[in-house]
Amino acid sequence: MEARLSDRSFNNYRLAISEPEHFFGRGDLIQDVCQSPFQVRILLGGRRIGKTSVLNAIRWNLLSAKENQPTRAFPVLFDLQQEQPENLDHLRYLLIARLQEAIHGSQQAQDRFMRQLAGGSISLFGITLNVTNPAKERRLIHEDFRQDFLKIVKKLQEKKWLGVCFLLDGSEFIVNQPWANNAWSYLRSLKETTNTAIEPFLGLLLSGYRDLRDYQQKVGSPLLGISELSWLSPFEEVETKNLIGYRCSKEKISLSEEMINGIIYWAGCHPYLTQQLLNTIFDNRLLAKPRTTKELIRYLIRHQHEADFSKFWDSTKASYGFGIAEQMVYLSLIKQRQGTAEALAQYAQLSIGDTEDALRVMTGTGVIRQLDFETYAIGAKLFEQWVSEEKQPEQI
Repeated sequence: MEARLSDRSFNNYRLAISEPEHFFGRGDLIQDVCQSPFQVRILLGGRRIGKTSVLNAIRWNLLSAKENQPTRAFPVLFDLQQEQPENLDHLRYLLIARLQEAIHGSQQAQDRFMRQLAGGSISLFGITLNVTNPAKERRLIHEDFRQDFLKIVKKLQEKKWLGVCFLLDGSEFIVNQPWANNAWSYLRSLKETTNTAIEPFLGLLLSGYRDLRDYQQKVGSPLLGISELSWLSPFEEVETKNLIGYRCSKEKISLSEEMINGIIYWAGCHPYLTQQLLNTIFDNRLLAKPRTTKELIRYLIRHQHEADFSKFWDSTKASYGFGIAEQMVYLSLIKQRQGTAEALAQYAQLSIGDTEDALRVMTGTGVIRQLDFETYAIGAKLFEQWVSEEKQPEQI
């Protein structure tokens, strides 16, 4: 079994998908972004629902766009949780630095070069870009950012790129900073139609979850106010079956139609749960004494996903966890199996607005599924089973 585990990509499919052949689903969303990459978009979804994988896929698709495409944008994937800018000037500096690295195609070499530089210039596509003390201050005021950005765009346009699309992963990092509204105001100013120098050539896609959504609702973020918002949700069944078929082919294992339907039932088309359920099924076949189906399910619920489910359920354990309203609506869904926001609101004794909001959050977490415009249903049976075991009978 160890040999099998070591052969699997992305740390046994626990990390974001970073190679196109392993990526499935999200086709409509990716197409929409690539057709209009210079908009401002917010992509919301829970932990392990695949936000970073989607940003990787958008990056591949933008890079592969044909030269004659009128909205061809050069993508820059920027992980805010990893970069952790200290203030707005530092954020401006990092955006230009990562844009330079993406164009050069060698982040390690560029990082080494930048660390050795105590102030000077960088040659990019045959031009010189000003850099303000990168090894020390690592800051850019707006005018330096504007000049550097426009110089890079001009050279990109010679290569048939119209402009730049920043893919800002983990944007809830900024939400929790004291300079958050300054950052959103600044980024919005870059997209104001009066700012004709930058606006047509800049796209922004920010990913996050509840902190990002709640910040907009509480503060009225200037940037989020002009954004197009999309929620990730579980895969469609056909996408899940395509993923299962690929994994079976990759590991040379055959699954019956009954078993495939069982995977869809227990994982609820959640991409991460589907991957991990496949790992467990495949590895089980290598055991000297394979577990029964009941034992496999027990192992998944009580060992493999205990920590995940505990954090999904309770916002006191993780910022992305459910609050009281989500818990009440989910418990109502366990009893009703499916229903509209109006029906579930009555059952959970909540307002329709609070119920609709809870349903969006839970769909974004991937543990319930939206069947049509109005109707929601229980998704991952694994999570439902965990909740049923955790709650008292009278609570369900």
